[in-house]
Amino acid sequence: MFRLVAAVLLVVLSYFVMERAERFKPVPPAELTVPLFSYEKLLLSFPTFKGAAADAVYIYTSYLLGAEAVGKFSLSCKEWMRVVKNLEVATRLDPRFFDPYYMLGAYLPWKVKGCKGALEEINGALLRGEKFIDDWRIPFFIGFNYFYFQKERAKGAAVLKRAASMKGAPSYLKLLVPRLYAKSGRLELAVAATEEELKRVKDEKLRKELRRRLRALERMLLLQRAVDFYVSRFKTCPSSLEELVRKGILSSIPKDPYGGRFVIREGCRVWTTSNLRPVKDSSRR
Repeated sequence: MFRLVAAVLLVVLSYFVMERAERFKPVPPAELTVPLFSYEKLLLSFPTFKGAAADAVYIYTSYLLGAEAVGKFSLSCKEWMRVVKNLEVATRLDPRFFDPYYMLGAYLPWKVKGCKGALEEINGALLRGEKFIDDWRIPFFIGFNYFYFQKERAKGAAVLKRAASMKGAPSYLKLLVPRLYAKSGRLELAVAATEEELKRVKDEKLRKELRRRLRALERMLLLQRAVDFYVSRFKTCPSSLEELVRKGILSSIPKDPYGGRFVIREGCRVWTTSNLRPVKDSSRR
């Protein structure tokens, strides 16, 4: 009953805060749908109700995004940047309020990926949030943004590795991080990360998957070193891995434990057709 009463009071207070906050937002140009809230003005207006002010800004922003999602209007990059900044204001008013961080990390990157500076703004807010909230999802969002949207693959993998080590992180992250290192061409780091996880992980099912991942990565590293030797000797990339056998650099091409086939892709980098995921049930060693 107490929590129900508290929730009702919070809604009423948030409405009151929103009513007052209307006076502290600048009047946007006619073509803009999204107002821009001022952290400083809200802070001065509600010094003892910062949490409620954060709720109000978040609720208002959620309403706008809901209306946009159902097609009531579309937003320009300038307006999307205002959405990002408003959620950032909410996190500054209440740094331990998780919902704005979640919206910034899970939803907005897909909307603002073509807007200059937006992803950097989002990552900045999430990085500040790490100081206040101990939740693996925040570094996960940061790492995903770096890796997927900003194409900073090694940097993204490093942040995702931090997320994977946090309490509550799903086990698949421990397998994902080495794969991302490998995909970015950092095979040595991929091998090292997998070996490190094997030392920490106790679950035998996950350990089995990590051992298979390690076998695949070690074989890819062997092949990559052979390719690099070929390039240093012949000043060109081999046409295929079989060329390494014909030149006597390797005696044979190792098998992919996932059931795929190791190949040379663009940039003279070794990869596998399995994408380091099981193609079929394979007990190959």
